[in-house]
Amino acid sequence: MKARKMSFIIALVVLSLIVSACGNSGGGNQNKGGMDMGNKDMGNMDMGNSQSGSDAGSAGEVTAVASNWKWELSQTEFKVGETVTFSVQSKEGVHGFSIEGTDINQQIAPGETKTVTWTPDKAGEYTIACSVACGAGHNDMVQKITVSE
Repeated sequence: MKARKMSFIIALVVLSLIVSACGNSGGGNQNKGGMDMGNKDMGNMDMGNSQSGSDAGSAGEVTAVASNWKWELSQTEFKVGETVTFSVQSKEGVHGFSIEGTDINQQIAPGETKTVTWTPDKAGEYTIACSVACGAGHNDMVQKITVSE
């Protein structure tokens, strides 16, 4: 009987750790400070320009912010052969930045900023997904990006 009770307690602790791994479970739409992509001044951000000589081959830096069960990207359309540098941050919880169909997979914790560089070699729609089980909305934590010729 004691072994059964202990197994139940351990299972509850493990379950609570999994659910809370993404920060608070109060809802993914709460704004807790940090970057507000809607009000971000994009005028000073270098997004690159494949038409200009000095920026040819580079799409520039793209900000990717993870929060409870969503990604916010400053740009979602790219060109084949242009190098994209993602500046990946987490507002809350531990997440994994992965681009499905590639070997890109970077874990990010709150307060960290990590750089991920990618040069798409074929056109199509790609999915950025969270690769760390981050709670109840983990499966919905995806962002589509488009790569064109």
